Amino acid sequence: MKTLHGRLIIALLALLIPLSALLIYFAVSTSQQYYQEITQKLNSDLAERILSGRDLMLEDKVDEAQFDATARDLATLHPGVEIYIIDNQGIILGSSVAMDSLLQKEVDLKAINAFFSPSMNYPIRGTDPQHASATKIFSVAPLTPPSGYLYVILADEVRDSAIRMVQNSTVLKVALRITAITFVITALFGFWIFRFLTRRLRKLSSDMNTFRKSDFVVTQPLARAAPNDEIDQLQNGFADMAERISEQVQGLRQVDALRRELITNVSHDLRTPLAALRGYLETLQLKAESLSEEQKQHYLLAANKHSERLGKLIKDLFDLSRFDANAVEMTPEPFLIQELAQDIVAKFEGLAQQNNIQISIHGDQHLPFVKADIGLIERALTNLLENALKFTPSGGEVKLELCKQPTSIQMKICDTGQGISTDDLPFVFERFYRVKTNDDKTGSGLGLAITKRILALHKQDIQVSSHMGQGTTFAFSLPLA
Repeated sequence: MKTLHGRLIIALLALLIPLSALLIYFAVSTSQQYYQEITQKLNSDLAERILSGRDLMLEDKVDEAQFDATARDLATLHPGVEIYIIDNQGIILGSSVAMDSLLQKEVDLKAINAFFSPSMNYPIRGTDPQHASATKIFSVAPLTPPSGYLYVILADEVRDSAIRMVQNSTVLKVALRITAITFVITALFGFWIFRFLTRRLRKLSSDMNTFRKSDFVVTQPLARAAPNDEIDQLQNGFADMAERISEQVQGLRQVDALRRELITNVSHDLRTPLAALRGYLETLQLKAESLSEEQKQHYLLAANKHSERLGKLIKDLFDLSRFDANAVEMTPEPFLIQELAQDIVAKFEGLAQQNNIQISIHGDQHLPFVKADIGLIERALTNLLENALKFTPSGGEVKLELCKQPTSIQMKICDTGQGISTDDLPFVFERFYRVKTNDDKTGSGLGLAITKRILALHKQDIQVSSHMGQGTTFAFSLPLA
């Protein structure tokens, strides 16, 4: 009863049972009516045969002796048949039963007139004097001289015969058997067809339960069907909705994991320079009188270095959050990429010389204009060159190559550092991801993430290739103006 299939079966049975009862009722009533029609047809001349050779009237009165004799003979030949003498107005003048027991003293002449009509249709029912409102089949014949009618009630015989007919009629038994067989076959067929029609709903219900038990994550591809009807559309709609919900749930879980990782990494990265900065400042505060000017300058320089590191980390975090929130507005404009590259390389020449690293620009110096946000591209190139210098050992080389393509200019930042392992390569653009190195040269893990978002804002991609012990190359392109 709790399933659609069960409720459909109950509805089918609730429809079949009254229909079967109605069919049986019509079969019985039709059979009775048919028997009464045959009985009245066969006995339509019974009143005439009774009057044949008999004179039941003495002038305008009933011949009681003759009428009683006729009634006795008729009771012997046709048990249960009643006869009445009625006048031309339908008033009962004589009866084969006691006049005191009659509830109606006159007979409706409409039925008698219909009996004599050429277009009559059997059965014709007339007044039953022994009952207040019942009607029964009859036979009637006019008296001679024409002073009334002999009215013969056949109803009792018909009623008894109908009861026997109900019990013994082969036609009725066959009708009842057919009704029973039809009921059973329809019920079984309905059970099968409803089960067949609801199979897709049961499958959809099973998929929904599995989806709910799997914590709203799609663990295997959901079935889809050609949209032939509403159930197929419902199945496809659920599959689309479930996959969308699954993606959102997994995305939320990933965001939550990243949030936890972000908090952990930020806490660690902020705590390290803060602790160092605090240590140097406390040393200056506690030992200011005993420290020389050279030592004071050393501590101040170290504190300033850590404060700059802390400020850069906070700025990178702020910028990354703006990129993630799509709050950065890009202002594209034409500019010469070689001029921007020269300015950035010049900014790092001092650091490169200090670490004994050769930094240079290669490529055509007469390149066409590119169209991009010059400030964001400067930030991206700065991050890439800073990383290259950081992980290139003394005596190494960092190159910025510019190459013209048919519709763009490609930039490559190549270094001769230790390289990135194949295990680390897929994750270098994720926030706070740090490549495993053999020394203590590590960054905040935000520079490459910011660079990737800058290029994504320009609808450009960045590629990375690396070989352990040989170096790493980052490459991206900018469209021509």
